[in-house]
Order: sequence, then C-alpha cells, then structure tokens
Amino acid sequence: MPFENLLEINIKAFFFNSETDYLPYYKNFSFTVDNDTKLKEILKLIKDKNQNFSYPNENLIFRVNELMVTGDEKLSEIVEELGKELLIEPALKYRSDNGLILNNHDFLHQYRTVFSGHCTNKEDLAHYLTLYPIHYASETFNYNHQYIGDAILLLAHKMIVEDGSKYKEEILEAINDEFNGIRCCEYENNIFKSEDHTQKINELKAMINLKETTSLIDKVSTLTLRKKNHDIDESLEDTNIALYLGDKVSSTITENFKTTAKERNIHVVNFSMSTKKAGQSIINDYSELAYVKAGTVLLDALDSGADTLVCSKNSDANYFKSVIAHCERELGRDIELKIISIDTFYALKEKVTEEL
Repeated sequence: MPFENLLEINIKAFFFNSETDYLPYYKNFSFTVDNDTKLKEILKLIKDKNQNFSYPNENLIFRVNELMVTGDEKLSEIVEELGKELLIEPALKYRSDNGLILNNHDFLHQYRTVFSGHCTNKEDLAHYLTLYPIHYASETFNYNHQYIGDAILLLAHKMIVEDGSKYKEEILEAINDEFNGIRCCEYENNIFKSEDHTQKINELKAMINLKETTSLIDKVSTLTLRKKNHDIDESLEDTNIALYLGDKVSSTITENFKTTAKERNIHVVNFSMSTKKAGQSIINDYSELAYVKAGTVLLDALDSGADTLVCSKNSDANYFKSVIAHCERELGRDIELKIISIDTFYALKEKVTEEL
C-alpha cells in the first residue's frame, strides 16, 4: 500500500483484571496501519500482541486521550485531532472488570431506580439505551460515583420538552436527589465527536429552581478561613506559571500567552485539567462539590509545578480566589498557588517595560 496512506502510532494501553490484579497497569505498543483503519481494529492488534488485553464484543465504548469513542471512528480522524501518541483506557477506570470490559450494571440500575414509577415507556427505554456512551462520559462520575448520570438528565429533558410528558413534576422530582441528582451536574463534553448538552441541562435546572445548599454553619465558618494574598509585584521572571482556559479554549490565547512568557523568561507549565470546569456553574447549587472540583484543578496545576495560575477569564480568577480556602478545607491540603487573570499577567509585562 502507498506510504502516504500509512500512519505510525504509539499506544499506551490499559490492563487490569479484577480477579488477578491489585492495581491497573499500562503497556506500550507501536503500529503502522492504513489511514482508514477503525479504532476497534487497533484493539484487535493489541490483543494479538498481548492476550491479556480485553475489550467487550458488544456495547463497545472506551476512551482515547480521555475522550469517549465507540471504536467506529477512523484512526485518521483521531490522529488529526489528538496526535499519534494515544492513551487507551476504559470508559470509567473504576468500573473496569477486565481491561476495557466494564461492570455496567449501574447503567440500567440508574434508569430503574430513578424512574421507579410509571412515567416511562418502552420508547423512553429505547432512547436511554442510545445514550450509553454519554452516561459513562459524565464528568461528575470523577467526583461522585453515585451520580445518576448525564444520560438520565437528557432522557428527562426529552420526556418533558420534546414528548410533553404529563408526568413532568414526577420526572423533575426523580432527578432532583439532594446529593446524586441534577445539582451535581456541570456538563462537559467528553465525547470525541462533540456533543454539547449544556442548554438542556440548564433548562432542567431552571424548571426545578435549585436552591443554595450552603449550610449556616458553613457560612459562619467562612469568616474564619485564612485569606490569601494574590498580589504580584514582581515580573514573574524565572518562575513557573500555568494557563487555565476553562471553557474559553483558544489556540490564539494560548500561543500569545506562551510567546509573552518566553520573552520574559517565564517557564510555562502544562497541566491536564487546564480546560476542565471547576464548579463555577454549581457553586450556588452544590457548594461542597464545587470546592472539590476547584481544588482538584488548582492542585493539578500546583502538582505539575506551577507557582502562579493565570486564568484566561477574569471571572475565573475571581472565582478561584474566592474559593481557594474552602478548597483547602475540603481536600485537606494547602494550595500555595498565586492566582491572577491574564489581564494582570499582561499588565505586569507593561509595568516591567516601563521600569526598564
């Protein structure tokens, strides 16, 4: 076959057998394959090289570089978007029984438990089954294993808005569990082929009119939390900084930031959660979870080597500053990280230039 139709890829694949392994482990593989090769064919190539690698023969879903795929995607599409270094993992690592094979009993269990009454029918179940990848792509599972799942919420929206179900109030009550329901949801697209359901989730939240969950004790204890000083007078030269984009992902912002940092002899640290939401949209609905999410993002930046976190949105910088003490309390760790906005970052550049 022509060389221009070939792809060389390097794969790091997840291995784990709940019957024999205490912890998961990874193995590396390299393949040269045709552009039109489908992802699921790569799984077979891995299996041919190592018989301990496992994946399901039906209901196949898994993650490539943290994004959910079904295996039907062409490898050329994956490489164009994610590059040639690919990490293959289960849809949810903590639900792995054997490699990519999941204990997926929770999928139907959630459906039967949440909609335990008589507000659903066969058509509703059929539609829910199509949402299988979305269920396991739910970002909230990383923080709450008992969460009902994004798929349940999307089914509820369809039943109420599209189908005009007469059981609207019962459905809303069913998805509004205090600890594991819709108030936990801060939707993020974790599907390779992008699907943004934020508006649907927000419409459901508006119907329920979620109320603040912060207790009086928490409000009082806020007054005793240590305040942090995020003022920066120096130029940041010879320090390590990281850029938090959140939902404002932009290659232009990133490149301009890196160029400016390089000009000023500032080292830019990359961290894996730079584009993850951090509880901004659920802070008034479920503050404890918001603190955990924000703290996890901040600690990821800190543990990756950053001294200062630069936020591409002023609102994100203000948010992190306002919750960082709560994050420390929830996670039990000090977060010694300066937080500034990207406007402040560029203003420091101007200040240094003027002093010169």
